[in-house]
Amino acid sequence: MIEKTACYSFFLIQSAGELDFHKGFLPEENSAFLPSEITKLLGITPFRTHTIGALKPNGKSRYNFSAWYGCKQTEPETSRFDQCWEIVQQLQPHIQALKEIKAQYRVNFSIQIFPCSKNEGCAVIGFSQEIIKFCYLTGTELVVDMVCYQD
Repeated sequence: MIEKTACYSFFLIQSAGELDFHKGFLPEENSAFLPSEITKLLGITPFRTHTIGALKPNGKSRYNFSAWYGCKQTEPETSRFDQCWEIVQQLQPHIQALKEIKAQYRVNFSIQIFPCSKNEGCAVIGFSQEIIKFCYLTGTELVVDMVCYQD
């Protein structure tokens, strides 16, 4: 049986690259960046960051990519539509800065959605025209991860 956790969504900026089923994440060359520079450009404090070469929490390996995790949303728990909209509202004033980040660094943007719920399950996953427009303007992918992870 899979243990369920609360639903959440967030905005991720990470080194450009691709996910390989057997090898894990394979970053593109020269895709490293300093998360502190992203924070400075956006003026938004992330809830988590790491750089290429930083030790992972397990203490046994190092990250092979840089990442900036921000705008985390946990409410309302059963509506990822509303969570995504909250993320977009936080970032809309920064569209120009996001475009500058893409021009300066080899990065990918995504709104990461984790819809598993310990209570009712996922009542709504939806994307308004405003969310789609933001994603189009900034080159942001929408990622829905259907696996339920333990806390």
